[in-house]
Amino acid sequence: MKNKLYCFDKLEELFSLYEKVRQAVVLSENFNKERKMHIAPINQMRSALDHIFKAINSVDKIETCDYELKEAKEHLDRAGYDAFELLAANISISIVEKLNKYNTKTITEVFPYYFTDIKPKLTDIKNIVAMLRSDKKIDSEKSFSAYFDQISILINIDKKVDTIIPSLDEFEKKKKKEKFKTWIISIVSSIISGLSVGLIMYFTT
Repeated sequence: MKNKLYCFDKLEELFSLYEKVRQAVVLSENFNKERKMHIAPINQMRSALDHIFKAINSVDKIETCDYELKEAKEHLDRAGYDAFELLAANISISIVEKLNKYNTKTITEVFPYYFTDIKPKLTDIKNIVAMLRSDKKIDSEKSFSAYFDQISILINIDKKVDTIIPSLDEFEKKKKKEKFKTWIISIVSSIISGLSVGLIMYFTT
């Protein structure tokens, strides 16, 4: 009975880690415009599940149970790192793609802090995400909490971009109208100028 309690206590400790990983996987798919399931973290979670069931099947053997749950944690760790990297990349790509259809002048006029604040922030977050995975001294759950901090920043940026898009569209429409108006005035001016020259020549010859 003691062995079983030990094994299930250890299993329960994995739950908070699993919850973080699962949330990262779901979010990474939500921010993928094609809604594709990412194979790498799913495969790692499947391997973790295999080890968890092997541990449950060995609840009377502390050493075996302990080994299997350690292996399960390693796979959950890898799944989490894969999922968070994909999530950070997907949100960053989403932000950039939404703004790609607008020219630099439009963004500078309407959304100037994209270049002064947001774009450098995207680069910083990319570097932080890479550092979190490479720093083996940080416990995975602490790393994943730090990942969520960066993801929250990215999600807020994505929301800001969504709210500014109508203003970007309006600015471009306004500029197109002004350009068309300038073109019309130029054509009319050319016609009037041509007529004036023609009339002058007609009456002076």
